[in-house]
Amino acid sequence: MTPAPLSPVRTPPALTWRAVREALGVHGRPVQSPGAGAASLEVTLPSSEPPRTRAAALLHDGWLRAHHVAPDDIPGRAAAHSPPIGAFCDGVQESRVVAWVGAIPVVHARAAAVVRVRRDRRLATWGDGMQAADALYLPVQAVPSDVRRALGALGVAIVDTGAEELAPEETHPQLLLRRAVHLVQRAREALECTLAERWCADERALLYLDGGLPASASVLASGRAVGVVKSHHTLYAAGAALAAVMSLGAGERSSVLVVETRWRPPVASWYLRLRAADGGDPLWGIARLEYPLDALRWGGADPDETANALSRAVLAEAAPLALPDARWDTMAYGIRDCEVYLRAALGRLAR
Repeated sequence: MTPAPLSPVRTPPALTWRAVREALGVHGRPVQSPGAGAASLEVTLPSSEPPRTRAAALLHDGWLRAHHVAPDDIPGRAAAHSPPIGAFCDGVQESRVVAWVGAIPVVHARAAAVVRVRRDRRLATWGDGMQAADALYLPVQAVPSDVRRALGALGVAIVDTGAEELAPEETHPQLLLRRAVHLVQRAREALECTLAERWCADERALLYLDGGLPASASVLASGRAVGVVKSHHTLYAAGAALAAVMSLGAGERSSVLVVETRWRPPVASWYLRLRAADGGDPLWGIARLEYPLDALRWGGADPDETANALSRAVLAEAAPLALPDARWDTMAYGIRDCEVYLRAALGRLAR
């Protein structure tokens, strides 16, 4: 189940659908015009995991509390110097069912990522431009060999969505669709990680990553990327600590947490209120920042001062507003610019 390899985007959705229809012949049932107004699987498949809270250890505070992000360095204390945010990195993905072989869905998906760098107060595409992956997703062993050959002849990468622990006749179609979307997400994350690694190797300015930090040794060692998480499916606080997070005022951050996962070394993380909730949803306007633990202490700097400096840099990107995007309360305008660029480059499929 390897993510789709990097490749240029080949064809518009209508041509891919037509090619799949012709390749399958009598062996499959194509979906009629899958790219014309139909919602993507990312939209139509509800989340299968319930939201959760998970307590995380504090870096040094005795309890989770609010820290005011001061506009200036505190006199008499060593200033924490972090490079200004110079670029933004984000990706998009979209998956659609293009055919059914019996009860087996054939999913066509594209993912792409880009870094947009700030030059003379404008955003431009950095490096070699966007990276893209284009593939068909299906359980390879669950379809007849002539179907595999026909789809293979299209020249598009094929990613296996088969579940090794389940017999083909026991695999629910919805499970296959979820596995496809998950693998597309992995492909998108791989594209974003590749661009982040290139940036951290070549540039000195700070890269604003949409989402958490990747499991990349070079990115984590560089200290040149900060992850900004907009969604809160998992909240790294519980009880009184969670109440403190939800009570943050505009321009306040939480104590620094140590977030541990199975797939990546521990990272420093903290919650930052970008905009006042004004009596509404207490998570409105709250983002969670991630930064490498070692980088937080570089040069003997006070971790709190470094967290404050990074928070100020992220707060500065809250204007201009990322309207008309519905996520404008936590989305930086530079991240919206990445998405608009990618959707225009990929066309209809990447809504």
